Amino acid sequence: MLISAVSPERVTLQAYCGCGTNKSPQSFRNKISVSPLPGVGESMQEMRSFAPCAHLLDHVDSSYLDCVWDTVALLLAQAGVIDVRTPFAHSWCFRTIEDVDTGVMVDLPPRAREKSVERFTGFWPEWRRIGSVAEAIDEWREELRSGRAVAVTGDAFWMPWLPYHEKEHMTHGFVVEGVEGGREPRIHVVDPYENVTRWGRAEPLATKISLGDLGPALDQGSWAALRSSGAPEPIDPVREVLANCEAIDGAHQEGTVSAFLSAHQEMTAEALRELTLETWLLTRDRELHALWLAEQGPGVEDFAGAMAEDVVPKWRKLRELTYVAVRRAEAGRSVPATVTDALAAALDAEARTARAHLSTDRIRRVTQ
Repeated sequence: MLISAVSPERVTLQAYCGCGTNKSPQSFRNKISVSPLPGVGESMQEMRSFAPCAHLLDHVDSSYLDCVWDTVALLLAQAGVIDVRTPFAHSWCFRTIEDVDTGVMVDLPPRAREKSVERFTGFWPEWRRIGSVAEAIDEWREELRSGRAVAVTGDAFWMPWLPYHEKEHMTHGFVVEGVEGGREPRIHVVDPYENVTRWGRAEPLATKISLGDLGPALDQGSWAALRSSGAPEPIDPVREVLANCEAIDGAHQEGTVSAFLSAHQEMTAEALRELTLETWLLTRDRELHALWLAEQGPGVEDFAGAMAEDVVPKWRKLRELTYVAVRRAEAGRSVPATVTDALAAALDAEARTARAHLSTDRIRRVTQ
């Protein structure tokens, strides 16, 4: 008797005639398939838990999302959400938060993003702190067996597939689509992140890593799985654009923008590093919004053109200037005033674009 195939559900046995070592296909007489002993199938399933999602990487706007929300976008794609862009791209606003260490900072990624995701997809990510890594792995296996990949955040310094590895400590997210193995599990990682760093390029990828190698990255980390909350809300582009323009105009009228500008007049190396990060976030956010607008069709075409032609280029210019300026400051060289001028120009372009659209809308309402 020869075991010729094994699966968690069945064991296939083949009985052959003859003796010695002759086990050619012609010598087999019978093939039977039986259930394994109680517990064997279950233990094999425990060893391998998968909810594949690497094949959906091209559904994620990796070039524009940050390194945590891109993982949520991938989970949404795996959950069957067709429009993965709208939850992250529909909003255009300028809000700030007060940080104890760095002062006034732009609110990006926005604190309201989870509400946007739930509003337009019917899902929300339930985040949990990683306490015991062993317990977290068991919880991940349970989610994976239910068909749900999980998003995980940890310290990029300990993630060997990233250019930040052993160079910079920062929170970074990735997706776990599989766990295999028992005593020393291997983690199947999918990382949607895309960015150019000073140490090289981060690109979307799928890889495997032993828990022993990944473990240090998970200290103080978190993980999430998607939860359903009901039917998503249909998008109304005209309504969203008007609300966005009112928010941008309000930020200028209420002094939020002027306070941000005043807080970013200092041109020290540390201040420039903060401004460079904020500019990077703002530029990617505006670029993604412009892409979303270009898909919305009748009713917002003129506004989409203004965003692409007048707003986005100014943020891109500022991003380039801040990158160069921070390198100059770190080298002890002077920083040109063009950085603050370019920041003011980008914010002014947003105000003009928003107010022009609001004015056009008022005229349209009067003439109807």
